[in-house]
Amino acid sequence: MDFTLSNLASVAEVIGAAAVIVSLVFVEFQLRETARATRTATASAASASMSAWYMATGCSEQTSALFLDFLQTPEELTSQQRFQAIMNLHAAIISFQNSYYLAKEGTLDSQILNTILESIVVTKDLPGWAIYWKERKPFFFTDFQEYVDSLMSLDRKVSEGIYNRTDSI
Repeated sequence: MDFTLSNLASVAEVIGAAAVIVSLVFVEFQLRETARATRTATASAASASMSAWYMATGCSEQTSALFLDFLQTPEELTSQQRFQAIMNLHAAIISFQNSYYLAKEGTLDSQILNTILESIVVTKDLPGWAIYWKERKPFFFTDFQEYVDSLMSLDRKVSEGIYNRTDSI
């Protein structure tokens, strides 16, 4: 068989097309792996953020007592104590909002978001939460506000007792 320049060009085009297809398959694989790594890192960061907040609050007797007092009996706190408790809670809710948007865009698994936001469901009926949300709600994006409001309208209780103050603990 005689190979003409035209035949060689056709063979080169087929080889080039096959190389492009193989490259596209490889790029798709890389994109999937990158997306998986991003979701994993995001889940880890969201969990680490909340874990750090819980550790900071829970490992300090003064901070945890103030936080619990604020949730249960905010009217008994001084204005400085109330401010401190609100800022502490606000730090957590900012992290919640961040997780909400990461889940909304698909970067964070919605199950992780749901476990994080259960913290709102736990405290939604406490006087301190009502004060916090009334004062700080405007600091958040509208759709996050609506989402939190929907959580607050849920007719369920979780972790009953953890926020009930008993001096024998």
